[in-house]
Amino acid sequence: MTIHFRQGKLEAHERQAILEEVYQQAKGTARAAVKAVVEALLEAEVTAKLGREKGAVRHISGQPHVSDWVCGQCGCADAQQFTRDGHYRRSLQTGWGSIEGLRVPLLECQQCGHDVICHFTILEKYERFWLDLDQDVVLGSGLCESLRHLSERWGEAVGSSIGLRTLVLPHQPDGARVGASSPDAHHAGAAGHPI
Repeated sequence: MTIHFRQGKLEAHERQAILEEVYQQAKGTARAAVKAVVEALLEAEVTAKLGREKGAVRHISGQPHVSDWVCGQCGCADAQQFTRDGHYRRSLQTGWGSIEGLRVPLLECQQCGHDVICHFTILEKYERFWLDLDQDVVLGSGLCESLRHLSERWGEAVGSSIGLRTLVLPHQPDGARVGASSPDAHHAGAAGHPI
């Protein structure tokens, strides 16, 4: 980043351009850091589920190493029968913008040769990883900020539109909104939204 300064006070538009450049650089750095951490967590989860490090020899014993991941074809849940099978790439929406090219591990069942269905702890459906959305919604509702305004503000931050349903806690009955008169609304925390 190169910023040229001149003698005297900056004009308002010059100051705004500098602040915008700093903000964009910070968001880019945050996205790169989040991508590296998420990819490391995905690899660590695969290692834990398989019970062996990447590149380690697969030992098949008489006792199955039961996993909650299963083969999509034969239904095998024995992690001793699973091997790493490369990666696929996907995008991930974060509070710092969209991360492109996130490498997600693939597993293959050695009994039938088909893909293993992996439900990673850190990744949820709809490509979202918003750690601070819950807190912002709870704080905004406590300050009487409308969900529409929160939706617009978050849409600007991530660079795409955020639907009002995204701000609704999925585990509350009848689509109750955060901050509604529910006694659990202020204690919802991160469990209410995908990370």
